[in-house]
Amino acid sequence: MKTESGKLSLLILVFGLLLGAYARFLPTLMVGFPVTDGGLFYEMTRALQANHYILPTFVEYNGISIPFAYPPLGFYVTALVSDLLHLPLIEAFRWIPAVGSVIFSIAFFPMASAILKSQLKGTLAAVFFALLPRSVSWYIMGGGITRVWGHFFLMLILWSAYKLFTAPSKKYLALTILFGSGVVLSHPEASLHTVFLCLVLWLFYGRSKEGIKNALLTALGVIVLTAPFFLTVISRHGLQPYLNAAQTGFQSAWAWVAILTGTFADEKFVTLLSALALLGFVVTLARREFLLAVWLFLPAIIDPRSAASISIIAWAMLAAVGFVDIVIPGLYALTNKAQENLDLESNWADYFMKSSAIKIALTALIFYAFFGTVLSDQVYPKVSLAASDRSAMDWVAGNIPPHSRFVILTGETEAFADSVAEWFPVLSKSNSIATIQGYEWMPDKLFQTKLDEYYALQTCMNKTYVCVEKWSSDMNHDFNYVLVSQNGLSANGNSLATSLTKSATYQLVYQEADVIIFKQGP
Repeated sequence: MKTESGKLSLLILVFGLLLGAYARFLPTLMVGFPVTDGGLFYEMTRALQANHYILPTFVEYNGISIPFAYPPLGFYVTALVSDLLHLPLIEAFRWIPAVGSVIFSIAFFPMASAILKSQLKGTLAAVFFALLPRSVSWYIMGGGITRVWGHFFLMLILWSAYKLFTAPSKKYLALTILFGSGVVLSHPEASLHTVFLCLVLWLFYGRSKEGIKNALLTALGVIVLTAPFFLTVISRHGLQPYLNAAQTGFQSAWAWVAILTGTFADEKFVTLLSALALLGFVVTLARREFLLAVWLFLPAIIDPRSAASISIIAWAMLAAVGFVDIVIPGLYALTNKAQENLDLESNWADYFMKSSAIKIALTALIFYAFFGTVLSDQVYPKVSLAASDRSAMDWVAGNIPPHSRFVILTGETEAFADSVAEWFPVLSKSNSIATIQGYEWMPDKLFQTKLDEYYALQTCMNKTYVCVEKWSSDMNHDFNYVLVSQNGLSANGNSLATSLTKSATYQLVYQEADVIIFKQGP
């Protein structure tokens, strides 16, 4: 029966992960371009290729020289895939995030099975994780070329560190050092979270002489393996780029509230998986098992900006606990009156086959979550770079002097989701004054200044050109052109576009579909 239970768990795992894979590939198929962001990373990868895979000192983007201090593994992987497969780099940016997201969804399974001490719970946790919109959104974007590898190694090091502290061996020590180095060389925020999540693992399982020794050896090993990169960067730029980037985490004393409510999971319809996770949360507290609870809330304290994408790891595992320990016994009892001592791990297939309620509930839950994730996917064509935007940028590249200064208005309320602003410098060869990307690494808190400037500019979208000129004067930014981009835009349907059209100060030089470009001056 144990063999049958294993086969059933594998079938559910493969089926769920395939549904999750579909949800990850769907956006890039619909968009036909890298999903939402990735413009700055595209320029960094191209610079790496142009420099024959030797780490550049700076990358030129949007008229500024940015220290090349970002962990480079994702750039190397993307550049190599592009070169070895003779694949246009822009296509690599389309597909690698989705492929990498599927890979780290698979890696979630052994980690969850080990932490939960159950193959069944690990199976369901992996399926639930794959079907939560939050596990999709941040990774399938163009910028996912770094995030997916950071989180792939994060899943692996959580598994290996748990094994290292519970069953110490040289194998697990070597793997933990290797995976830890992979995280550090892939993604800075994932690295920060990894340090604290592994520290929690040590507090729960490694507080022994051997555990202390292995933790110190792991830290030393990671430092040694990543030192060539960091010593190169620090010798060129000092620590300042990293000190600058550390100020962009949006720390907030209330960041944990979204975690507690479950809204961070981004589920559509009724939030069934989040309800199960809350049940699992209660179960673990009642059993005085606090690891997942700590993992759930700690990311909000460490780095609120990326907390949801880390807390979702514990959330999926808690949902599996809720389903296996609460829902399955309850459903089984509905149709099987005899009081049986359920040994789900050994007899999972037997109980599943005996109870139609369990079969219906699990099947319905998986498809319900799948359709919710697919529905969430429908937003990506709206927030990604449209064909009309790309055509306008190509026109600028061919008809406007390089490095011209553009004011770009999209009406976007989230600066990090403004695909037009981020991709414009790459595709047009001109500069976007209010684009924020790249300033994370710049001194004097320029990132926050640019963020404030961006939001102030976007308020002009439904006003007149006077608002833009006042913004230019207040921020001390001169400009040559104004680009207005909005779905369904027409010169007669937008007050800003209408005022620019009627003004004698601005000359209409380009118009197609929902993009209009004006030159300042007659």
